[in-house]
Amino acid sequence: MRGQRAARARLAWLLWVMALPALALATGCTRSPQPSGHQSTAVVIFVDFSDSVGGVDRTGFRREIDKQILPWLEPGDSFLVAPIHDKTLTQFRPLVEAELPPRPQFNGWMNNVIKFNREAKATDAKIIQVKETLRTQTAEALARASQARYTDIFSSLLLAEKLFSAEARNKVLILMSDMIEDYPPYAFDKLTWTPSTTEKILKDLEAQRGIADLKGVCVYVSGVSAPSAELATNIGRFWEAYFKKAGADLHPSRYAHVLLHWPPPTSCRPAGQTVDSGRGASS
Repeated sequence: MRGQRAARARLAWLLWVMALPALALATGCTRSPQPSGHQSTAVVIFVDFSDSVGGVDRTGFRREIDKQILPWLEPGDSFLVAPIHDKTLTQFRPLVEAELPPRPQFNGWMNNVIKFNREAKATDAKIIQVKETLRTQTAEALARASQARYTDIFSSLLLAEKLFSAEARNKVLILMSDMIEDYPPYAFDKLTWTPSTTEKILKDLEAQRGIADLKGVCVYVSGVSAPSAELATNIGRFWEAYFKKAGADLHPSRYAHVLLHWPPPTSCRPAGQTVDSGRGASS
């Protein structure tokens, strides 16, 4: 008899455990949904404020940020805009910087449905507000008339390394520039380019630890231009070699006069390796 009572007790306990999900549903709770697979992204944009890039160019950069980049940002992403000028390294200060709040995660055992929905709506409203603030601040920053004498792109890339060094999110770097480095001792538009020029500059930079470590960073370039097609080709080949040494992912199709092939892939690897397709756009 005692063994039968114990068996009935175990059966009753098992039936009660199996009924828990149904009880949770009856009280308005569900189990946590499966992870969406969304990987947050850190977006860093360096905008050229040198003499060689005029206000019309920056108007185009602002439009790309406004129409392509900001709408794509999702909860948990970060966004930073900084200038490229003659004091890029010594006087670094972001023009615009913010993080979008993460969307709350629902747990059926811990959360009240009504409270969770209220928090989710508040978060969505906050995200819209942050994006509007970023849109306004970016427009104001890029409308500034100040122009610098030099274009220190190399220092911008070293800063990008520091900004991404402790970043666990996906990393996207956007350079909005004509990509004509013009900071002593280099002036790309005045160099006599030969087949050995690129290799020589890269060796000089390596000796000075001047090549950034950008492994896992997805790079875009918008604004590419030069006084001649030959110079544009030589400069383009240099940057292709530079980013290869830096370990960055810069596909040739993303080095252009305008921002192309946005949004970025969900992960970036050095050239020659396969990457995942990009996540969908978000409003």
